[in-house]
Formats: sequence, C-alpha cells, structure tokens
Amino acid sequence: MICKRCGRNISGYCCKFCGAVYTPDGNAVSGFDGMLCFIADKYGAKALLDKRKANALFADYFPKEDTYRKQLAVAECFGCVQKLYNVRNNASEIRRAEAEKQIRVLHNEIGVSADIAINIISAVGKAVGCKFTLDRKTLSMFKETSSAGITDAGEQYALARHSDRLGEYEKALFRFEAAAFQGHAEAAYYAGIYRLEGRGGEPDAQKAREWFIKAAEKGIPQADYFIGYFYTEGIACEHDEHKAYEHFMKSAERGCKEAAELIAKCYEKGIYVDRDRSVAEKWRRHIAESGLYSETAGLEVPDMAINSGEILYQNARRCLANGDPVGAAGYYKRAADLGHVQAQCSYGKCLYTGNGTAKDPAEAFRYFKMAADGNSDIARYNLGVMYLKGVYVPKDIEKAREYFSLAAAAGHEEALKILEKLK
Repeated sequence: MICKRCGRNISGYCCKFCGAVYTPDGNAVSGFDGMLCFIADKYGAKALLDKRKANALFADYFPKEDTYRKQLAVAECFGCVQKLYNVRNNASEIRRAEAEKQIRVLHNEIGVSADIAINIISAVGKAVGCKFTLDRKTLSMFKETSSAGITDAGEQYALARHSDRLGEYEKALFRFEAAAFQGHAEAAYYAGIYRLEGRGGEPDAQKAREWFIKAAEKGIPQADYFIGYFYTEGIACEHDEHKAYEHFMKSAERGCKEAAELIAKCYEKGIYVDRDRSVAEKWRRHIAESGLYSETAGLEVPDMAINSGEILYQNARRCLANGDPVGAAGYYKRAADLGHVQAQCSYGKCLYTGNGTAKDPAEAFRYFKMAADGNSDIARYNLGVMYLKGVYVPKDIEKAREYFSLAAAAGHEEALKILEKLK
C-alpha cells in the first residue's frame, strides 16, 4: 500500500514514517469517530469498554492525537461508553434519549462545550453500534444553553469533594485533576492522595509525588509532609533523609499537625537530628498553644511509623544492602530502642556476632529477650541457642527447650529440628 500522505510504501495499517493509519479498505482514518471505529472494527466494540485497553490502543495507533485520547478518557470516566453500549440494540427512541442524557452529563456536569460533547457522544455511539439521530431542536437546545458548565477550578474542586463523599472515586479523581490543572492548590493535594492510594484508578506514586510538589509550591503544608514521606521511604525518588527533614520542617512551620508532632518526636528520639528534649518540648507547646489541626478530609494519611521505628529499620536494611554493617547496626539500635521488634532481634544478632558493632553477648541477650517478649520467633530461637550453648547465661537444656518450643509453634523450622534432637 502507498501512504497517501507521504507517498511511501507501508505494510499493515500504519505508516511508520508519517503516522497515518488506514482501514483494511485503504481509506485514511480521520476524525474522532473514525479513530474509535478503527479500534472497534479491529478489536471489537468491547475493547472500548476496557478503560486501560482502550487508552493503550488509542495511544498506540494515534500517539499524536492527545486531545481525542483525553476526550475518550472523559467518556470512559463518566460511564458514557458503557451506557451507550448497553442500549445499542434498543429502540431508536431509547438510544436517542440515552445519547442526549450523556451529552448533558458531559456538558452540564464537567463543562465540556456543547459542540465537543455532541461530537464525543456521536463518535462513541457510532463506534459501539449505538445509532441515533439528534434533531435540530435538540441540537439548538444544547448549543443555546447559556450555562458554560462547570469549568471553574473552584467548582470542579467542590464537585470532586462531593463525588468523594459519594464514593464515586473515578469521577472525583477526574475532577480533582481537572481543578489541579487549572492551578487549584487543594485539588492538587487531593489528586496526590488519590494517585498515592489508587483511588479511582491504579496507584501511581510518581504522579502522586508530582501533584504533591505542585500543591506544596502553592503553600499546602500537608503536601510537604507527603514529600518528606516519599524522601524518607525512597518512593518515586532517591532516599534522602536531609530533604525529608527539610520538608517535614517546612510542613510543620506552615501548620501541619502531623508534621509538627513528627518534628517533636525527631528531637525527642534523635531521629534525623541530634536528640534535644528541650526543642521537642517547644514543639509540643507550639502544637498545644497554636491549636494546629489536621486537614485530611477523611483521607488516610500514611503512618510515618516514627513510634515503631519502621523508618529506621528500613534505613538499616538499606545500609546492609549497600555493604555498610556499621550504619545498619546504628539504625537497628535506634529502631530497637523505639520498640521495633524486628529491629530488636536484628540488633541482638549484630551484638551476638559483632557485625557492625562490638561483640556483646549480654546486650545481645537483652535485645533478644525484648524481641521474644514481642512474639518474635527468631528471637526465641536465638535465646534457645544461647541457653543450649551457655552463651552469657548458664547452660540450661530445659530453658532452651522452652524457647525452641515457642519458636517452633510459630513455624520456625530450625527450632523444630533441634527439638527433635533434644527428645
């Protein structure tokens, strides 16, 4: 086949030189309706009902038609494609009534202009086999509607919050992002929350971070809190404690209660900064006196796990992965002292073997005991070994058997093997 646009030989449906797409009959595909019909003819109308598949196919065949792809996404998000597909075999009056209803949805609810709303619904209807005809009276009614629809960022944001309360998460995400694109700061923050949690779609940490950055730039303190969280965990960015602390502090100074409490704990426990109880107390007084509040609108804020030492424990694991046993031992100790059971067991092992710190069986026993009291089967096994060998404690077979039994009951295979030998 010769491409009618660039004159080059092509095989298949697409010209790899200019991007033109052709039907099996050799006709160039053009217009939104032509593009949708091409996909429906090649993959079946049901392909358009699958949001992800439809989006991927459209992007593959028509990568430069981003405007049309977004229009398809709007129709998918508000259920227009599915609803037109459902009535495709009904009487003409029902098909036309459903088409008019979907045009109103796009025009009145989200501010798509009448002409574009009509074009979207007409194209979708044609592609899924829902034929209808809009009479002149109906067309003029849509086009003469004085309301411009919901195009203002503030109104989009309000509708998004309403959709969130109703549990209509796909609509809420669409409206949060529509408002955020227009520069609405709070909408950008909630778009970040939605993308992080996967509400209204698949979780996307990278997009979530981008929205949080935009919201933080416009002064939303909770957004800085999340950016700090991302730096802490190395989510969609490099792990960076210094930057994490900077964003936590910025968030706290702007009035985020969670961030202020976290900063107080940091100074109290010596996390990120040197321990300074007087500074921690100042922050706690600031929280009480300033009446700082948490604005999350019922959306769940990730648990920073400062009390449990989870962040420090993960930092220790990163140190081990990078071949830094000394750094790992330091983080394990700090997490262990905050009550993190796994860290208590891991730091006990560091002390027992002398890996990353001085060998100290007495302290190893103490940390293993703390972890064992927290139901760690590994720590119980380690205590059993210490009693069996008489390391730090007097050799005691019965005590060893007791700890091995507890570990075996939790599924520790080595403990079970040793119990068999001790019978």
